[in-house]
This record gives sequence, C-alpha cells and structure tokens, in this order.
Amino acid sequence: MSSGPRLFRDQGGMTVVEVMVAAMILVIGSLALLSLVDAGARNTFRAEQSQVVSNRLQSELETIRELPYDQVAMTGVPIPSADPDDPAWRVSGSSYAVNRAGTDLKPLVTNGSALEGGGTVAGGTISASPEPFDSGDVSGAIHRYVVWEDDSSCPSSHCPGSQDLKRVIVAISLDQTASGGTRGYQELQGQIVDPEVEPVENANPIDPSEETAQPWTFFLTDTTCNQATRQPILSDHLMHNTRGTCDTGMTNGNNPGAPDLMFTEPPPFDPEQPTFDYATDVEPVESPEADRGIQLIEGDTAECPSWAMEIPTAPDPGDPHRFKRIHKWVSPPIPAGYEVALDGNGTLNLWSQTVGGASYPGEICVWLFVRGTNLLGVPVDTAATNLAPGLAGSPYFVADESPWPTSWTEITLPLSFNLDTSLVAGDRLGLALAIEKDGTGVGEIETGLQFHYDEPSFDSRLEVKTHSGLPDFTP
Repeated sequence: MSSGPRLFRDQGGMTVVEVMVAAMILVIGSLALLSLVDAGARNTFRAEQSQVVSNRLQSELETIRELPYDQVAMTGVPIPSADPDDPAWRVSGSSYAVNRAGTDLKPLVTNGSALEGGGTVAGGTISASPEPFDSGDVSGAIHRYVVWEDDSSCPSSHCPGSQDLKRVIVAISLDQTASGGTRGYQELQGQIVDPEVEPVENANPIDPSEETAQPWTFFLTDTTCNQATRQPILSDHLMHNTRGTCDTGMTNGNNPGAPDLMFTEPPPFDPEQPTFDYATDVEPVESPEADRGIQLIEGDTAECPSWAMEIPTAPDPGDPHRFKRIHKWVSPPIPAGYEVALDGNGTLNLWSQTVGGASYPGEICVWLFVRGTNLLGVPVDTAATNLAPGLAGSPYFVADESPWPTSWTEITLPLSFNLDTSLVAGDRLGLALAIEKDGTGVGEIETGLQFHYDEPSFDSRLEVKTHSGLPDFTP
C-alpha cells in the first residue's frame, strides 16, 4: 500500500493542484487585461487633455490677436509664484521670462506702466490673474502675459526704443487627476505688431495690417522621408541615421540616410498602441528598457555644431557617433505650382525629459532650414537666421533649462527668423535637433536627453506662419 501523497480529483477529473494552477493563470490573465484597460484609459484621457489644451491655447491667442492694439495689455502686474511648475514662477517684479527656464526677462505691458516717448499704458483688458476653465472632464487654469519686445530686424531710425512689438504668452496648467497624472503646463506664444506702424522692406515682408497669416503645422514622425506617408511603428528599433538624402532610404549606424519625415497630419490615435524606443543603440546605463522615443548624446563641440547643415554621402571617419548627436526631419517636397514664403515667426513644441529622470541642466540647439538643390543638382540645406535678441544672426535657436524636465514635458521654443529663400517645387522645409556639448552636465556616450514624438500624447510639432497658399500633402 503506497504511503505517498494522494492527488484528489474533482468530478471533472482535475486534481486540486491543476485547479489551483488554472485559477492562478486566470487571475494573472485578468490582472494583465485590467492593466491594459487601465493603460488604455490613461492614454485616451491624456490624449484628450493634450487636444483640449492645444485647441484652447490657439483659440485664446487668436482672441487676443483680434483685440485693438491698445487693449493688448494687462490690467495689472501678476502675482509671482514660488512653484516652478506654475507659469507665474517666471514673473519677476514688473518683468516676465519668455523662456520657460526663467531667462530672457522682458518688461510686462501693464496699465499704468511707462510708454517710451511719454505717457502710460492704458486700456489694457487682459486679466493679470489666472482664469479657471473646463471642457468636459478636462479642467485647469489659463494664464495670460503680455511683454514688450524689441524688433531687431527693424532699424532704430524706423523703430526707436525697445517697445516695437508685443509678445503674448498664453499658458494652461491642468488640474492633477488620477487618470491624467501630473502634467506640465503648456503654452503658446505669438507676436502682435502695431497696425499703425509702417512695415520695413525685408526678405520676409509682413503687412501688420493683414490678419490673414495662417499656421503651417508639421508633426515630427518616425517615418523616413523616402516615404510619401507616415508609416506605422511596429517595434523598438535602432536609431535612424538622418544625415543623408531622402533617396538613400532608411539606414542605421554610421551610414548617412534619409531624414525622418515631418507631416501635416497629427499622429493617429490608437489607445492600444504602445510607445516605442526609436534608438535601441543609444541606451541609458540604468534601466535601458525604460527609455522611449530617441535619446541624443551631447555634441562634440563647445557650442551648437557648425556641421549641422552638412549632408554627407559617406560614413564619418572621425566621429562614428555624429548621427547620434543630431537628428533631422524634412517635409514632403513642395509640389509644382506652389511657392511658399514664411513670415518669420513660428514655434517648436517638443516633448522631452532627462535620461532616467535624473536631475541636470539641458540645452538644445535647433535649426530651421530649407532643403533644395544647387546648380549641379546637389542637395543643400540653407538655415534660417535667428532674429531673437542675444542670438541674432546665428543660424540656430537655443532652448535651455536648469534643471531640464525630469519627466515628460512639452518644451516650447519661439522662433523669430529671417529666411532668404522661398520654398519652391521640389524644396523641403527642414528641422534639425542637437544637444549642446556640456549642456546636460554629463559627457558619456550613454547619456543625453530623450525626445518623444509621433504619438498622440507626445505630439511634438513645428508651426510656422505664412501668407502663401499651402499645398495639400495628403496622398
């Protein structure tokens, strides 16, 4: 007679152990399903938040643009905040920092403040206090600021003093919710010109009396520009080498290939689509599986790299990591029959964070350029000239924050520029991104900054203004 353990069976013939294993598998499967449902609900709500905020910011800015010029002023000086996650943190006395990092202070345009040439500002209608708003289940507060800005492109003989333009900054901070999590505030900036000022002739003439300027928005994608449309992202992959030409197609490693595509349609919404790693060959030292989007390493020079506009046709023998230091996007080619002139104003909205959530400063370099061809038919990238004070004349723009956001945050970089060429048939509008050397406080190949795009909750995009007729890139 055996004295070993006995396995009791139920009436269906299953042992108790088998029943327990089956039950455990059912529980694990249910938890996984619930996790997917929860993640889907979160992604859906975050995408809804982003869309609501984007629409409201644009609406607020356009509403202010429609005001009489004298009314584009604040009713008083806003109260500052000690919270760096509050837009009011950038208030310093009677000035406001145009840069999110708290730099580039400009005087606020407030009722009672002095006007150059005598008199005081009066008639301002823009509240100095945040205004609560809600749209369905999305709620938060709207912050509005107006500052004076000098027009560096206008000679002092025509535009004396430093009160040439008004810059409007509209920001929205969302209420923290369990489903939406903690979201950094988003903002939109725009310049407003006095309609009574006669414009100066320049390479990008803008008639300030016209309110017909239209935004031309491009969303950054993970699709290379040899494609005509955005391609679905199917898995994590090696970083695209984007330093070459579109006809080369997608390449990896030290082989110059097609830049990624900027497309005028936003990323498609799919609540079940995961977020992907666009650069599995550039990984953080700790938790390499946790990074998403691309991770760029810092530059190889003390400033924004001078080689950014080069279009190499062969591997770089001196620095095989150059393709990891810069990333390029270009639009589809301008079709025949169109000529697009840019007005000289734009905005880059870029989702970014430090690697692994570590705390350190960051500084990025951005180039806006046109890709055309020379007389020999060779592709050439022509960079726009920065007109912003402090960097006027530079072929690049800079955004810096200290510390750089340690969680995914939408960085907003205003673009004031001069472009000596229009986009004609075959040309492409381009954007390049790099990290300034020592801008991250770390210098190893595995470290830098992360950037996310081509995903509904991380809709990094470039917007430029134009009065020209725009082509339809939809196939």
